[in-house]
Formats: sequence, C-alpha cells, structure tokens
Amino acid sequence: MNKKLIKLLYRSFDDDLKPKEQKQLAEALEKSQELQKEKERIAAQRLILSENAPPSFQPFFAERVMAHLASAEKRGNGLTAWYNAFKAIFLRFALVGLIIMVILVTYNLSIDDSLSSEEIFFTSDVTYEELQQLPLF
Repeated sequence: MNKKLIKLLYRSFDDDLKPKEQKQLAEALEKSQELQKEKERIAAQRLILSENAPPSFQPFFAERVMAHLASAEKRGNGLTAWYNAFKAIFLRFALVGLIIMVILVTYNLSIDDSLSSEEIFFTSDVTYEELQQLPLF
C-alpha cells in the first residue's frame, strides 16, 4: 500500500479532503481491496473507541471542583493541623509548668523570706565534680 494513500485515508476520517484528494482516495479504494479492509478496520476501531469513551462531566463540574478547593483551603494542609495540635499541647504544658512554678515560689516564700533559685527549685550549690565524687551506694 502507498503510504501517501494511507495518510489520506486517515485524514479522511477527521478532515474534509479537497475534491482532488477525494477523487484520488475513491479511485484507490475501488482498485485496492487491501485499502478497503484498512478503511473498515479504522472505522471499526473508531466505533469501539467512541462506544467506550468515558462519560462527560456532569453539570456544574467546575463549580464543584472550585467549592472543594475552597473547603480544602479553609481546612489547611496536614502540616498546619499538626502545628495547631502541637501548639495546643505545648500551651497546656506551659500553663501547668507556670502553675507549678508559682506554687514552688509561694511555698518557699512561706518557709523563708529570702528567695534564691536554689531555694525555689529545692536545689543546692553542688557542682558537677562534687556529684561525681559522691558514692552511689
């Protein structure tokens, strides 16, 4: 088969051919059974493809997509949700820590009028070297 005729045959399914091209293709189809079978094969393939084409979008598809995007933007991404949860937990721990600090300061002030960091946290002036020299048992 002539490649030019095959290209012309394929084009005939999608485009309008010029009168000269139509005449040339018609003559070639009359003379060649192989070209006729090729035309039938192409037509059958196109029919199968058109029958199995996915359904088109339902009405208001664009509006539904835009609404989904807007709601996703309001929800935020996973990282934002994780950050907000972490912040809420941290604020609770910070509040508990502050309450413990106030209780310790109040308690130590009730015991003695002076206020130093050692007295607030019930620590002494022990250095790291002194701690290393202490017997364990």
